[in-house]
Amino acid sequence: MTRTTQKLMARLSAGVLACSAAGMASAAESPSNEELQLRIQELQAQVETLAEQAKEARNQQSQEIVRDPEPAQPADGETQLKIGGFVKLDSAVSDYSDGDSATVGIGEDFLVPSTIPVGGESGEAKYHAHAKSTRLFVKTQTRFGAGQVNTHLEIDAMASGQGDERISNSSAQRLRHAYVDWDIDGSRSLLAGQTWSTFFNVGALPEGMDFVGPAGAVFARQPQLRFTQRLGNGSVQLAAENPATTLYNGSENPYDDNGTPDIVMRYNNSAGALSYSVASMSRELAYDSLLGQQSRRGYAVSLAGKLQLGSDDIRVMYSYGNALGRYMGLNSYRAGIIDANGEIELIDQSGGFLALRHFWSERWRSNLVLSMSSADNPDYAADTVASEYRSAQLNLLYSPVPKMTLGGEYIFASKQLENGSGALLDDEGDLQRLQFSVKYTF
Repeated sequence: MTRTTQKLMARLSAGVLACSAAGMASAAESPSNEELQLRIQELQAQVETLAEQAKEARNQQSQEIVRDPEPAQPADGETQLKIGGFVKLDSAVSDYSDGDSATVGIGEDFLVPSTIPVGGESGEAKYHAHAKSTRLFVKTQTRFGAGQVNTHLEIDAMASGQGDERISNSSAQRLRHAYVDWDIDGSRSLLAGQTWSTFFNVGALPEGMDFVGPAGAVFARQPQLRFTQRLGNGSVQLAAENPATTLYNGSENPYDDNGTPDIVMRYNNSAGALSYSVASMSRELAYDSLLGQQSRRGYAVSLAGKLQLGSDDIRVMYSYGNALGRYMGLNSYRAGIIDANGEIELIDQSGGFLALRHFWSERWRSNLVLSMSSADNPDYAADTVASEYRSAQLNLLYSPVPKMTLGGEYIFASKQLENGSGALLDDEGDLQRLQFSVKYTF
């Protein structure tokens, strides 16, 4: 019992004794009814006052026990740790027009446009399930004065060749992100490590069940050094990123003979409900031949954005250039071709997507995504070189509880070969896939 409570109990006892004394006095002195009524009212007022004081004391004591729910800000040099990710099961039924399955196994785990078979015979639809996209990350934040140092380490099991479906379905872990990002003073930052290419605006990527999605989307992660500077309401980013050269008619894919990094500059901003980015890239395409190193410098630009319409949104991306190559459509095209003289000729390519997300209710939503890409291949390119890809996706997603998503998605994708000579009897193949997924983020 606290000291405050003891005092209140003593005062309450005194009131009771006073009441008893009043009763005894009334018996001895026989006061009038008016006097008795007055004494009773005085005692009742004292009891009510003591009860109110006891209630206030209890409230004060409980407030002293409850701690401040707002966490204290970390001191300089103190590190905060966050662990998260998601668990996801993907199951799909795939039907190919020109083959039993994707020509590369990874095309069964998610849509890889270049693996769509062409020229074969249609087979039976196949069922496939995996949990390889399950993801785990570890992040840290450490404050230093007006700045902050952030780190991000993330892994999943996609693109793993270790899996064995006979017994354990084991899959090796692979590195997705590993970088340190130094926020110098709130207006400037320096990032070093592996993460999304600066040429890729990941915020514009549509929501879907497939791991990547549109056939014409830019999608790349790679080691880089990136500087970001706030500029008004937006920001400018300049990055030097790891290069790799992909060429038709070559003996290697990719070549790793570049003498300079890929240079990317991007501007990010927003206007009302529209957030957007404009990115440009200059990169060297090179390979070592018997006659010495061959090198050409190419370029590419990419526009991306998201328009918020209440709870719904529209997302777009369009890219063009003669050095897009591996950056678009998961290496759907090679950036150039080696001609008869051993020199590099660059290939103009373009692609993009348009996506609409609509919320039917707080828990139900759908996404419609239309996408395509094309390449202006030279006349001497092989008939089997890809010239165009298309894809369409429609899904229905349901979130019964926060951070959980159940959904189904229909995917259609096609691949068109160049077939400049007309020698191929069949130069187009397509894929139809019905995918179901369960995902919980933690």
